[in-house]
Amino acid sequence: MHSSAVVQSILNIALETAEDYDANSITEINIEVGKLNLMTTDKIKYIFDVLSKNTIAENADLIINETEVKIKCNDCSYIGSIDKANNKMSPMALCPNCGSPRVNVLSGYDLKIGNITIEKP
Repeated sequence: MHSSAVVQSILNIALETAEDYDANSITEINIEVGKLNLMTTDKIKYIFDVLSKNTIAENADLIINETEVKIKCNDCSYIGSIDKANNKMSPMALCPNCGSPRVNVLSGYDLKIGNITIEKP
């Protein structure tokens, strides 16, 4: 999915939630982004600022927390976090124990909405 479509989905969820609670503004949106996700914090914030213009989320603080990458190595059976990932063009995780690229990524590509803070009239 394209970056702007992902951010639009986040904004739509926030706006729908605010509407469900008859809010007059959204003050904060917390999201979690995996470190292997190709969307950078700056890119997400920029797109959000553009898309939220003239909405009740226009002045909302977008809080972005990066989540760790966790893997399971198919060669040495290591299960755990990794410190570094090659994510320049194609995200790739290597086992920190044996260096193998034969790993299953358990988390690190995720993008989740944590909580949405609203104000009611």
